[in-house]
Amino acid sequence: MAFFGNISGTGGLFGGNTQSFRPTIVGISTSLLSAINDAKLTQSALNSLSAEDRAKLNQRTPTNTLTTPPWENAETPRSLEQQVREVRGLNSFINLKDSDIKGVASDPDQQATFVLYKALNNLRVLAEYASQKSTTASTIAQLDTLFKSGLTEVRDYLASTSLNNLDLFLGDKQYKTETTTRLGKNASEYNGKPVAETATDAVAGLTGTEVFTVTLSKNSVAGDQLDSDTFTVDLSEIGGTLSLKAVTDLINSKIEALQAEDELGNPMVDGEGNPVSKYSTRFVAAQDSRTGDYAIRVKGTILEDAKFEAAASEPTLYVSSAVLQLDDAFAITSRVTELNNLSGTITVDDTFSFSGVDLGGTEFKGLVSDEEDDDIDPRIKEMRDKMLAESRADVIGEDAAAEEAEAEDEDATSITNIDAKNRVNADTSASKIATDSEGNVYVIGTTTGSFGHQINAADTQDVFLTKFDSTGNVVFSRLLGAADSASGYAITIDGEDNVIVAGQTNSALSTKDVIDGTDAFVTKLSKRGDEIFRYQLDTAGETSGLSLAVDAAGDIILGGYTKAGISSTSGFSGAKDGLLLKLDGDTGSKLASAVYGTSSNESIKGVAVSADGNILVAAEEGGNAVVRKLDATDFSVIDTVDFGYLGTGGSVEGLRVDGNDVYLVGTTTSALTAGGAAAQNGSLAGGYDGFVAKVTDGGGSLSADYTTYIGTSGTDRLADVVVSGGKVYVAGSTAGTIAGEAKTGSYDGFVTRIDGASGAVEDTQQFGEQLARATVGGVAFTTKGNSVLETLGLPQGTVLEDQQRDLQTQTSARAGDYFYISVDGGSKKKIALSEGDDFNDIARKIRIAAFSKLTVTVSTSSEGAKLKLEAKDSTIDLIAGNGDQDLLERIGLTPGKLLPKSEALGIDEEDAEPDPANPLNLGGAFSLKLDGALNIGDKKAAKYVLGLLDTAISTIQRAFRSLEYDPIKAQLLEDSKKNANIGPPPAYLTAKIANYQDALNRLQASTIASPTSFLF
Repeated sequence: MAFFGNISGTGGLFGGNTQSFRPTIVGISTSLLSAINDAKLTQSALNSLSAEDRAKLNQRTPTNTLTTPPWENAETPRSLEQQVREVRGLNSFINLKDSDIKGVASDPDQQATFVLYKALNNLRVLAEYASQKSTTASTIAQLDTLFKSGLTEVRDYLASTSLNNLDLFLGDKQYKTETTTRLGKNASEYNGKPVAETATDAVAGLTGTEVFTVTLSKNSVAGDQLDSDTFTVDLSEIGGTLSLKAVTDLINSKIEALQAEDELGNPMVDGEGNPVSKYSTRFVAAQDSRTGDYAIRVKGTILEDAKFEAAASEPTLYVSSAVLQLDDAFAITSRVTELNNLSGTITVDDTFSFSGVDLGGTEFKGLVSDEEDDDIDPRIKEMRDKMLAESRADVIGEDAAAEEAEAEDEDATSITNIDAKNRVNADTSASKIATDSEGNVYVIGTTTGSFGHQINAADTQDVFLTKFDSTGNVVFSRLLGAADSASGYAITIDGEDNVIVAGQTNSALSTKDVIDGTDAFVTKLSKRGDEIFRYQLDTAGETSGLSLAVDAAGDIILGGYTKAGISSTSGFSGAKDGLLLKLDGDTGSKLASAVYGTSSNESIKGVAVSADGNILVAAEEGGNAVVRKLDATDFSVIDTVDFGYLGTGGSVEGLRVDGNDVYLVGTTTSALTAGGAAAQNGSLAGGYDGFVAKVTDGGGSLSADYTTYIGTSGTDRLADVVVSGGKVYVAGSTAGTIAGEAKTGSYDGFVTRIDGASGAVEDTQQFGEQLARATVGGVAFTTKGNSVLETLGLPQGTVLEDQQRDLQTQTSARAGDYFYISVDGGSKKKIALSEGDDFNDIARKIRIAAFSKLTVTVSTSSEGAKLKLEAKDSTIDLIAGNGDQDLLERIGLTPGKLLPKSEALGIDEEDAEPDPANPLNLGGAFSLKLDGALNIGDKKAAKYVLGLLDTAISTIQRAFRSLEYDPIKAQLLEDSKKNANIGPPPAYLTAKIANYQDALNRLQASTIASPTSFLF
């Protein structure tokens, strides 16, 4: 449309004084010409309508008449603030009892458009208010909570509502999908820590006297060890500079000296008579791409492992803690602190932090970031992108353009494909920590986020287990796989370096859990991260696993509590009783159990195996700190020491055994004297203080030795204890400043060394982070600490160790999880996960269920195998499994429809309406594009969501209009079909059109060249 300006003069608009009208063409739109042409065509169509169609148009019958939609109803003007107050007062965003909705209750399609319009419009009100400059952060937080709740209602409504003529998609229409999880690949390279600026520089800290061993192993495809060799690397053999190149050359020479043998045991040589090396693994000094410095790189094969062990190592402590920043914008992160020089002045040597990923938040942050980079209206952006795509097709051809669009990064959809600037961390709180015989570190805790390809499907939180090598590299991470909530409270390592985790969950962890409730659980995994078994105590009452130990036979002892009897013979004394279980170390089956208690609360917080093979437990009993010795065969009580009342808020937190010495730790507000039998080292400092209590195990009896107090004037809590060589190391948290130390954060961690014999405090190291609160959860000890390997940037233990690449190991899915597929609305077919299944097994099950109506492929990317699904000529419904066992979410597939490719690609939002010439073919497929973890948590996010909601509301209105038969459109379409067969226009008409176009071009050119050109 043209706009005119520059009217000068002082007269009225229609006369009076003389005026000079000098119009300037500001711009001209071809839409005006198009509108004139459309009007002429419409008039022509009206003139050509039959009498019957005219009657339909002028006197609509109830069968083809749409009720006036709510967006056309007149509303009383209200301020945005008033609208927000009204939305806050709603009981539900989806209100089927609304007066506007009742009128269309008999038509599910119209009803859905009305319901969704009102819900989306209310969400829009929240987004618009949150985007205002004057809206405070606290108000935005409240609006965001309400917004998320309302959006969940919309999504649930879409998922549960059955429609006749409409297909409404929360996200985009699609004909194919693929899992966002991958099964990973076994590594053939290991990169150490960078330790030198060049490959030939001397490595700082090396003296030339250091010695370590390297063990190379050959394994079968199944992971079984076939052969191994160990050789010594003595750095005194290096004659020149102690550089990384010199070290790797020395190691390689040792490997090359190991000659391969044939089946008869004869040394093998190549065609030139040179010895054939037994192993392919080699070591190189390689530049680190991130730092530019050099590190040792182990280049092996997927069938060879390498293991390192230093001849001499210093002992090391590792402390796990959860760190809460005082700025609420940051998630809780987990931290591991390494402490050395344990026999002298304890020092912090290294610290590394980690957390799970909020996948939804990360995706949404990326979308908002992209929107900021391309700050135009989403609808205009969509039209622009469509025009660009069509232009590209014109240039290279439609077939080539289609192939180009299909081509994609194989890992583009992977959940680990995250731009660091968009990463959103999830609350991740480390609790306990343990080390294995090789010096690897295991941390457990709770998280709301995902780790690697382990998708967190829990409504509240799940348990994580992460294994680190001694240099801080992640070896693997695992999630328990809870659907609602789970907490990890205990961890231990058995004699074969298997890791055992215990805690509590209200979710079914296997198909064996049939009684709803909150249960204790135990999970055992191999050192490679393969699950060996999981046990869940399925009872009617609440139970929890709080402490673990492993006996000489490898069986597992679990301590905790129960709020009901666990069997018909267990007994129960009321309130909360102590719980003790013995599980078979190979199968997880229950071998023995006992419940201890009175009418008060009892809970077993620590458990250990005594020197004579019996069981020692540390318990809270009626508020007292108690140590009991139990017979290992029947769990009968041998002897008891009661240290006394812990005070309100006091607790028992750990138990360790060193020969006949037993150590109990926790927090108290009262003196713990064991009835006067325990000597008192120090005194309570006020408030909550940590304590260490020693008991001597005399075989048939227990006796109290002493209680040592650790505290400040602030709150001090001990969380865990380890013992080695007669020294007791305790870890905890403090809000104060320990004598001789300095305070860093609002709540710091600390480690204290105590002489085991006397109970005297020998040294303390306090550590923390500014503007943060650190809550220590556990402490672990290893003899495989600082050594020459640390200096070289290599870990103690095994690298390049293979893992199982099945779904149960590499994702959070568990055997028994399932989903359904349905073809063209037919019966649902169940796809269930079995033990050991990988994507090939799932693909086979889907192919059988889909009757060849679905193309199912498994491809391999750089991150391992993934599953792809593509509809052929049918509509495929992917339906989530029920409750705790939804397989779709855990492998990264979204429930919903896959349309036939022609339908998904052959129509767009404007063309979603069916052929208007057919009154029986109404409705269509429409995409709301509201998938993902949308939120209005800040002004930028609210602004972005506001645009999405405007588009979604427009889509709902268009979906409503598609439900009405329009005879004018029908006639226009019919005329266009007839005209399509007439052939090319005559020459005179072509010339006339060309003249019009030429005039239009000249008109537009003059407008650009001279803004003040006159139209007349």
